[in-house]
Amino acid sequence: MYGKGISSRCIRRDVIEGSFRVATTIILSLSMAFLVFLLGMFINNHIKKIIVPEDFYIPQLNTFSKFHSSSSPSYLSCNNSSSSLFSFLPIFNTSTKTSSLTDWTSPKHLWHLMSDDELMWRASMVPHIPKYPYDRKPKAAFMFLTRGRLPLAPLWELFFKGHEGLFSIYLHSSPEFTYEPPKSSVFYKRRIPSSQVQWGRASMIDAERRLLANALLDFSNERFVLLSETCIPLFNFTTIYNYLINSNQSFLSSFDDPRPIGRGRYNKRMYPIVKLTDWRKGSQWFEVNRKLAIEIVSDVTYYPVFRNNCMPPCYMDEHYLPTLVTMVSPELTSNRTVTWVDWSDGGSHPTRFMRKEVSDGFLNRIRYGFNCSHNGEESSTCFLFARKFHPSTLQPLLNIAPKLLGMMNKNNNPSVSKLFHHLSSLILFILGLTFGTHLNFHYTNLSVHLKAFTQFSISPFHPSIPVPAAALSTSSSGEERIGLREFLKPPKVDHDMREEELLWRASIAPRIEKFPYERVPKVAFLFLTRQIVNLAPLWERFFKGNEGLYSIYVHSNPSSNETDPRGSVFSGRRIPSKEVKWGNVNMIEAERRLLANALLDFSNQRFVLLSESCISLFNFSTVYTYLMNSTQSFVHVFDQPGSIGRGRYNPRLHPNITIQQWRKGSQWFEMDRDLALQVVSDKIYFPLFQQYCNGSCYADEHYLPTFVFMKYGEKNSNRTLTWVDWSRPGPHPGKFLRPYVTIELLEKMRSESKCDYNGRKRSNLVFIETLRTPIQGDQNIRFGSS
Repeated sequence: MYGKGISSRCIRRDVIEGSFRVATTIILSLSMAFLVFLLGMFINNHIKKIIVPEDFYIPQLNTFSKFHSSSSPSYLSCNNSSSSLFSFLPIFNTSTKTSSLTDWTSPKHLWHLMSDDELMWRASMVPHIPKYPYDRKPKAAFMFLTRGRLPLAPLWELFFKGHEGLFSIYLHSSPEFTYEPPKSSVFYKRRIPSSQVQWGRASMIDAERRLLANALLDFSNERFVLLSETCIPLFNFTTIYNYLINSNQSFLSSFDDPRPIGRGRYNKRMYPIVKLTDWRKGSQWFEVNRKLAIEIVSDVTYYPVFRNNCMPPCYMDEHYLPTLVTMVSPELTSNRTVTWVDWSDGGSHPTRFMRKEVSDGFLNRIRYGFNCSHNGEESSTCFLFARKFHPSTLQPLLNIAPKLLGMMNKNNNPSVSKLFHHLSSLILFILGLTFGTHLNFHYTNLSVHLKAFTQFSISPFHPSIPVPAAALSTSSSGEERIGLREFLKPPKVDHDMREEELLWRASIAPRIEKFPYERVPKVAFLFLTRQIVNLAPLWERFFKGNEGLYSIYVHSNPSSNETDPRGSVFSGRRIPSKEVKWGNVNMIEAERRLLANALLDFSNQRFVLLSESCISLFNFSTVYTYLMNSTQSFVHVFDQPGSIGRGRYNPRLHPNITIQQWRKGSQWFEMDRDLALQVVSDKIYFPLFQQYCNGSCYADEHYLPTFVFMKYGEKNSNRTLTWVDWSRPGPHPGKFLRPYVTIELLEKMRSESKCDYNGRKRSNLVFIETLRTPIQGDQNIRFGSS
């Protein structure tokens, strides 16, 4: 009995201990399963966001009643055109831009040293060749005009997330504002050099133009939208991006208001530059395409009139842009804005919305409560942004953001989504049960594990520390702020640009003609040679003492391995070159290549083509003054009816070039910057010569004369400045050997002929083509020193 009692007690104790273990196992397993289950739900949500694209639809929050048309001011009626807003994002290829071109088209530093005049001039640059020579991803530039911080920044962070490379951000804030967001923020280092802004004053327009100008420095920016710190997006990024990029017009409100707050603000002193019939009014908050943005920053005619004559109660931000666009480019705008503002309460400021007013239905009424024309079709999506939202609205906006910004896929199959959810939960529960059981059998270490677990947490958001004002003198990379001269510094002569990139870059010219700095114009000497310049010692003397007034560019045979001595003016001046054959169209390609490289330097004003067998008949000062003071270019042009003139015309050039326009002339030209730009930008006539001027047709004798006659005749003198002896028959001119080169010969060439120069008769000759030999070079040096 005693043994049985002991046995019973042992069994009972084992049962109790076993039950305790089972209960402990179950409790711990369930607890761990529950925790892992919650973690699984968190992971599940994020997996679905990654697997299922979030931007494939325009979500409607809830049902709603549309605004009545009478509730909105008449000037908010919509009549624009733009393409379908439901299209998907385009697929882009990787850009192949080289470093030389990239540095120019997308400046790295926002915090520069340029003055407003320099900035506007730099931003007004437009390529004469419209087609980009690289795979360009068009971006939307979001320009925030703020007093200080962006209280709704977290909402914008969600808006931009995942769309890097399709947008740019620019912030114009009060100059004394030095707050800098964290590096992880899309707003980090996006402030531009700013000035004080006063409501209703010209400084408001100055700030808007400053934002546009900074955004225009990036050639990838195609659309430009002005926003304030109280603005919110009404749709997800993809919807807004497609809406803007595919639009045929800009969105700038402009209407004629006959009331005292419209025409009544017109100042008669604006006449005759701005007439009362031109006067318009509109919303300050605009969206414009690149073409219109360039028109705005390039305006040096109307802006000064507004600045001097439109002061309160005339408000420039309500009248300048609507009037300007109506006068210069009315076809580019839809006459409506895409930023909704509530003026129903009256007064000089619109309604401000507080936390309690933000709801699904309220936002839906703005999103779909209007009708307008979009790309010629009726649309209920007329506004993409809205203002003014108080900082207290941030939390309710973030709560609505998953629906507002399209973070959930409306088109998901509910049954599939539910099944996916349950399967994930079941698997995680089983894993939790196993994990809990494992912990139970190792409960001695449980406290250690729990301690480690409790230390796991999500890092809280820490606001960044304001940066000292002194730090603003450096760029985002810590480098010194750069000014206009650094922007305009031409690339090295031995750059890595391809031909298409070079010509495109060279075709860029400012719409604002006046240079914002003291520019010393230079003459670009373009040497088209086989190897090195054999008469270099003579040219060294010609250039000596005139540094800063000339540039040198040498195009030679790529296979040539001859080098110029160090210290020579020709050292390091060889451009990337290609093979050139006499009489072939690649001769013109070489000339265009020389012109393009020289155009990269904005100081070059005159461009003269020379060969290795050319000499100058006058000293540098005479040549420089002659060219700089000339009102015309010097391209030889004449009509020759014989077989070596019109006889070379190819009928396949018709209708772009007719036989009546066909001209002939000397290869050796001198031209001003305007004509040089036209030559390198020619995408119509030069391809025809490449295709149809070959064999007995010599492009170097016909392309430029024909092109200049057709496009630039009034500004050309129809003569050359380089004398060549064609007195002997044959395809090549006469050559001068050493015995024939005398002072008397050169003096005769300098003074024998007379021609028209700026309306006066004077000597014609500036350069002469002669024979290149070392002996002859010594002879010429002696003459050059006399």
